[in-house]
Amino acid sequence: MKKIIVDIFGADNGPEPIIKGSLKALEHFPELGLVFVGDRETVESYCTVDGDRIELIETSDFISNNENPQVIFTGRDESSIAMGYKRLKTDDDCIGMISAGSTGALLIGSICRLGLIKGLKTPALLSNLPLYNGRMVCLVDCGANVQATAKDLCRFAVMGNALSYCMGNSESPRVGLLSVGREDRKGIPLTLEAFELIKQQPLNFIGNVEGSDMVTGYADVVVADGFAGNILLKACEASGLVAKGVVEHIAKQFGQENSEMVKAMSEHLRLSFDYNRRGGATFLGTAKPVIKMHGCATVETPFACIDQLLKLKAAGFDEKIKSALENMN
Repeated sequence: MKKIIVDIFGADNGPEPIIKGSLKALEHFPELGLVFVGDRETVESYCTVDGDRIELIETSDFISNNENPQVIFTGRDESSIAMGYKRLKTDDDCIGMISAGSTGALLIGSICRLGLIKGLKTPALLSNLPLYNGRMVCLVDCGANVQATAKDLCRFAVMGNALSYCMGNSESPRVGLLSVGREDRKGIPLTLEAFELIKQQPLNFIGNVEGSDMVTGYADVVVADGFAGNILLKACEASGLVAKGVVEHIAKQFGQENSEMVKAMSEHLRLSFDYNRRGGATFLGTAKPVIKMHGCATVETPFACIDQLLKLKAAGFDEKIKSALENMN
C-alpha cells in the first residue's frame, strides 16, 4: 500500500475540501492509504480512522500564512507540517505529502525537517500550466527562491526536466531559460551565467525563451528564478480568466451567449486554467515529493495532487531526479 500524508490545515475554505477530496481519491485508488494530520474531531466527522487505509496524526497546531515561516526551524514540533514531515521522513511506506499550508513553512521545513537530495541547498517549486493543445508546460521555479543563483537555475533545469519526463510530457523535454529575448546573449548577469551552465548539461536545452513562450508550446520546461517565475505564473493564470471573459463578452454583444459553441469554449477555458483541477505545485529536490496545494483548494485539488504523486511514484521519479543531479556536469 502506498501511503500519502495529508495536512488538513491551511486551505481558505477549511479542512472540509481537503478531507473530502482525499477520501474521493481513496475510493478511486485501491492501493492508496491516507495519513491525515489534524485534529481528531474534524477528521472523524468525515470518516472512520481505522488504522488500515486511514490513519491520523493528531494535532491542532498549524503554521498560518500570517506567521513567520522560520518558526519551524527550532520550534513548533507539534505543528501539522512538522509532524507530517517527521512521518514522511521515517516511514518507507509514505511516498509523499500534500498541504495547503504556508509555502514558506513547507519550504523551510523541507530543508530542516524532511531533508533534501544530497548536494542541494534549497528545493525548487514547479507548477504545470496548460497549453492551447491540452499539453502542459513545467515552470520552475514559480516562487520558492526569489534570490536564486545561476547554479540554482541550472539545478532547476535538471530537476524540471526529470519531472517533465516522468509526467509523460516528452521523451526529451525541451528546456528553456526565461529571459528578455531568445538570443543567446540576451539577459541579466544571472541568466547569462545560468545559460552557460545549463548548456553543459545532458539536456535538450533550446536556449533562452520569452514570457510569451510559456503558452505557445515552444518549450516543455521553462526555468526562472522564483521572483520572475511567480509573476509569470500569476499572469498566465489570469490570462485564462481574461480569455474566458472576452469570449463571453463578445458573445453577449452578438446575442450568442447561450449558443452551444460559446458555452463549450467558455467551459474549455475554465477547465484549462482551473489550477485546482491541475493539483498543486511540486517541491523538487526534497527527499520525498511534497505538493503545495493552492490556498483556495476545492475537493478536486487533493484528488489531483494524490493522482500526481502516484504517477510520479510509478514513473520512478525519486530515482530519476537523484540520478539526474548526480550526473550533472
